[in-house]
Amino acid sequence: MATSEPRLAARVDALMTDAWVLAAFASAVNGEPLSEEHGAVLGAAGLAERVSEGWRLRPDHRAELAGRPDADAFPGRIGRILRQAADAAEGVPARPDGDDDAVFTAEGRNSGAQFGEYLDLLAARLPGVGGLLRSEGLRFLDVGTGIGAIAAEVAARVPGARAVGIDVQPRALRLAAAHLAERRLDDRVELRLEDVAALTDAGAYDLAWLPLSVIGTAAAAEALPRIRGALRPGGLLISATALRGAPEERGTRREAVLRWRVDRMGSTPWDAGELAARLVMAGYVDVQEVRTPPHAMALVVARAPH
Repeated sequence: MATSEPRLAARVDALMTDAWVLAAFASAVNGEPLSEEHGAVLGAAGLAERVSEGWRLRPDHRAELAGRPDADAFPGRIGRILRQAADAAEGVPARPDGDDDAVFTAEGRNSGAQFGEYLDLLAARLPGVGGLLRSEGLRFLDVGTGIGAIAAEVAARVPGARAVGIDVQPRALRLAAAHLAERRLDDRVELRLEDVAALTDAGAYDLAWLPLSVIGTAAAAEALPRIRGALRPGGLLISATALRGAPEERGTRREAVLRWRVDRMGSTPWDAGELAARLVMAGYVDVQEVRTPPHAMALVVARAPH
């Protein structure tokens, strides 16, 4: 009996082909000339075109990549995802600290630039945020600071601002010290080897950042009340999750893959709705999701009560 569904072997072959196309795309974004075979793969996928000197990515793709703040980190990010997928296929436990220093640093720089975009978005949409970001002497808490790029972004754009970046990875703090020294901000950002679930600061910060991608579920549940206590009355928490929870995304293949990736990495699999509900239960006020562009992280903001 004929069926419209391809046989399993054909579907697996198509998925493997897609993985190779993704690898070919990642390795082409540096702009170097492509071999005939490499270019033909991308040409067949509609991602490249033949020109007089050989194959190149399409002009619209080159322009879009050039405009991304993570252009340098983009190939490494795709490579990391493919390595994670390979580990999952072979049943190898997730290795969250597996990137080399160069990739880790590039990803961190991208996070700093992206956070700057989030701050601009929040300043445009939420009353009071613009004024907060102009208040000299702002105190900022950066949870999971990585290379310190997010703390540096705040320190660089807010006159007199000071930040504390905490992380549980000694390597991250080593790279953060180098990054902050490079940007001449090491005197305004304090780095701590500290778990946010054990945070004891009280009434110390005007602004805090909590990305669920860097923290496990149990630690996240413990972190919410501790960060609330660390904020000054009326202080703002910006939290983020890769799981947007939008109705149009529920049940899609992309959402299912994201949830599996988050689970394998030991991160917190709360979508924006659950994150907002937990913030309310933890005693925050003015809790709301701020819509972000498609495929960006979902942002949920909340304030410590007065």
